Amino acid sequence: MKTFGDTLRELRVAQELGLREMAGKIRISPAYLSRIERGKEPPPSPEVIKAMAAVLAVDPDILFRLSSATDPEITDFLRAQPEVMRLLRLILEAELSDQDIQRVTAFVREICDQHESSSP
Repeated sequence: MKTFGDTLRELRVAQELGLREMAGKIRISPAYLSRIERGKEPPPSPEVIKAMAAVLAVDPDILFRLSSATDPEITDFLRAQPEVMRLLRLILEAELSDQDIQRVTAFVREICDQHESSSP
């Protein structure tokens, strides 16, 4: 499995962003970004991870998974919505397959679409 730094470097290069350019966009030093990419520093704070994802136009959850961190917005949501935590616990205990989780996700998206279409 690729590391956070390896993936970050690959995404940056794919976007044709130089180290200095990207560091400037996320307001960190190029030296710090280089150390992160080389695995000399641990993944940065959640705020920096989100900024990196925005600059690289990738889903922040990709970087959060690699960093072994959780987006604070997700953590706050889970605290505010205990039923969601219970749902996650149920999914975990049921040992749902990827296919099962995709079906649950499709169901939730369908509900979201219904809400969007019924909104004024």
